Amino acid sequence: MSDGASWEAEAHDQARIYQAARDLHITHQHGDDRAPRTAPRLSLRHLLSCFDEAPLPLSVLSAEAFAAVRMPELPAERVAAEARELTDRAGVAGEPPVPCVRADAAAVAESARELTDEVRAQLCGYAAALLDHALLRSPDGTAPDLFAPHAMALLWRAGREPSRAATVARRVRDAYAAAGRYEEGLPFAVRIVESSGAGAELGDVLALGRIQVGCGDFGDAEAVLRPVLDRAEREAGGRGLSLAGHTGPSIAEIFRENADGPFTGRLSPADCHVLTQIAEVQHALADALYGLRRYAECERLLHAAAGLRWRVQGAAHPARLLAQLHRARALGQQRLWHEAFALVHDALTYRDRAELEGDRPRDAALLRLVHAEVTAAAVRSLRDEGASRSRGVGMFPAPVVRFLDRTMGPHTRPEKLTWADAVQLAGEAVRACDRAFGAAHPHARSARTLLEQARREQGSAP
Repeated sequence: MSDGASWEAEAHDQARIYQAARDLHITHQHGDDRAPRTAPRLSLRHLLSCFDEAPLPLSVLSAEAFAAVRMPELPAERVAAEARELTDRAGVAGEPPVPCVRADAAAVAESARELTDEVRAQLCGYAAALLDHALLRSPDGTAPDLFAPHAMALLWRAGREPSRAATVARRVRDAYAAAGRYEEGLPFAVRIVESSGAGAELGDVLALGRIQVGCGDFGDAEAVLRPVLDRAEREAGGRGLSLAGHTGPSIAEIFRENADGPFTGRLSPADCHVLTQIAEVQHALADALYGLRRYAECERLLHAAAGLRWRVQGAAHPARLLAQLHRARALGQQRLWHEAFALVHDALTYRDRAELEGDRPRDAALLRLVHAEVTAAAVRSLRDEGASRSRGVGMFPAPVVRFLDRTMGPHTRPEKLTWADAVQLAGEAVRACDRAFGAAHPHARSARTLLEQARREQGSAP
């Protein structure tokens, strides 16, 4: 036997002696009838203890998902065999039933008690990764009702590894928000922010504020979004970005460069991101203020947001156009119709130029809806109160005002509008919102309500 082989055999013998001594020590301490505790062989029921007790879609446990997540302690073949014994069908209202795993709650609870905290945390990480994989492949535009209880359970059980569970919860939150199901998305938005504490990401707090606006909780949304705006503006100041005036590009930039923008020659991509975030928070906060009927303050914030959008994203960006139309809506609530329709004319000029219908149908539909809302409000106001009041622009220096007058052309005179115009625009908004959002979405319902009101007003008009 070579020296190397002799050394290896000796080391092996020493290891056996050490293990035998350790076993004797355990037997001496606990008695001959007590064996050392060993970790259980992990099974599907151990994994299911990380999820909610609700039916779990079988797609979460697909072979493709297991290949992507890679769980050596839980071979896909073993899980598939166990899942076949537990497969049932479940569904949600209006949808066909889908294959799901239904496990006995008592058996799952017993399996959970077998796990140490460390193993449970690892399994929760696996469970979140599997759920995330399934969510990514779920049909677009469908709120994942079957996934939602499991996402919330993982968010509460995430422990030391919250990032993957938070990612899953964001997908569910955003799916509900996109479908206009704000009440269902609100618990996820709240829990994501609460679990992050003071370190909550700006995007998560912004999403919470937007969903609160969608729920009609305008005061709560303002309370959430005010500190976010302060935080975003401090971050801009820390980068040396001046927000003085909040009106967009400087006069020199307007005359020196393409007036449509964007004006990003001296900005880094990170700078642009910071300014865009500020505009998003300003717009969301303005929506909350509109709901609180604080129209003048709402319009000032939207003016700032439109200016930042113009600087960073250009005059034809749909977010700037929407800010302009929302400004017009807020001005209309103050009966300042000449200023309101100057903004409407500006937004529609760029909207038609950008051809948003095919590229960004949701943005195009929302612009049509707000345009119809402003028009209906203008016709009603001018009928009830006569000629509108007006005020000087006062927000831009005189050269910029003259430039805007040249580029926007003649202002649309609101007194020429009729209920027939309002009905036509509302009908276009209904069709656009139904196509882009679906008939059940709040935007589509708002458009139909607007159309019904305009038709009634038209029928009763002299």
